[in-house]
Amino acid sequence: MNKIDQFAHPPIAEQAVVLVHGLWMSRWSFAFIAKYLRNHGYQVYRFGYKTTTRPFDFNIEKLTAFVNSRKESTVHLVVHSMGGILSMRSLPMIRKTGKLIMLGSPINGSRAARAMSEKKWSSWMLKYATEPLTNGVVNPQVFRESYMIAGTSNSIGIARLVTKLPEPNDGTVALDETQADWIDIHTTENTNHFRMLMHRKVQKTIVKFLSKNLPTEEE
Repeated sequence: MNKIDQFAHPPIAEQAVVLVHGLWMSRWSFAFIAKYLRNHGYQVYRFGYKTTTRPFDFNIEKLTAFVNSRKESTVHLVVHSMGGILSMRSLPMIRKTGKLIMLGSPINGSRAARAMSEKKWSSWMLKYATEPLTNGVVNPQVFRESYMIAGTSNSIGIARLVTKLPEPNDGTVALDETQADWIDIHTTENTNHFRMLMHRKVQKTIVKFLSKNLPTEEE
């Protein structure tokens, strides 16, 4: 039995999705995706955390407790940017089953963050986010089927202020920063780092992946 088939999930109405935002953002950044998921029958929880002013280990403990305390037995994670690193580092302590969808997460470390950390005028902006963003996911342990959606629009983003990213990129994260052999499915979308949170095709892809091989309420 492989990793993809090892968990049996209940009907969609009994499943939850926890949304985890990225650097300098808040749980409200997931407003469009949250609404779309609710419209498709999922219970949605938006997890908020202080991305730079709290130690990363504190946020790992907070996310772990948040996910484990959901009443649903199946809790999927849909995460953006640094939220992917936070979620991957939390997975060994998370007891709930479910799937993981990462949106533009620099799991191999962020060139933009490294460049920011080396400049006096910008290093203060990262604070506790410096280590996770520069190192990415270390010693990955994956306990759920995973999916990465990366942007490839080569748009203007914060990275342009501090460094030059290889193409393709989403203006903030380069494609190669999102790739790893432990990810089950990796796809791209012609969008930038922040617009993917409002992108209708991204929303459809999320629901399609979450509902794949799962029973519906009619079954």
